[in-house]
Amino acid sequence: MVFQSTWDDAAEETLRRWVAEGASSSVIADAMHRTRSAVSGKIARLKLKRPEGLSPMTKASTKQPLKPEAIIVLADAPVEAAHGKPVPFLEVKGFHCRAVLDERGEDGLAMFCGAKNRPGSSWCPKHHVLFVTYGRD
Repeated sequence: MVFQSTWDDAAEETLRRWVAEGASSSVIADAMHRTRSAVSGKIARLKLKRPEGLSPMTKASTKQPLKPEAIIVLADAPVEAAHGKPVPFLEVKGFHCRAVLDERGEDGLAMFCGAKNRPGSSWCPKHHVLFVTYGRD
């Protein structure tokens, strides 16, 4: 995208109109093919004010909403190791289950389950079922 570097009378008038309507600097910058900083600077130099009570219009959010079928539930009961030996916090590897146990290591730090995690999950199959539900109430 090519950005314009000068402000002619028509561009200033367009800027004044958008600010009066309550548009944000980002929205104006996209519409006018300028940077947000250039628009904000020009608004400041012209001492333009948005109308009282109007919050700036913003771009539509590009974030995807959370899927309702993936709900994380914390366990009410103490978490125990699935099988194998618990792993100290500082020795945990990428393939270890990340379920935090109700015990401490010799260094006083938390211990992780340490079993091999389920593909695509931070937990082993036992803890995955315990912590994550898909669409269940």
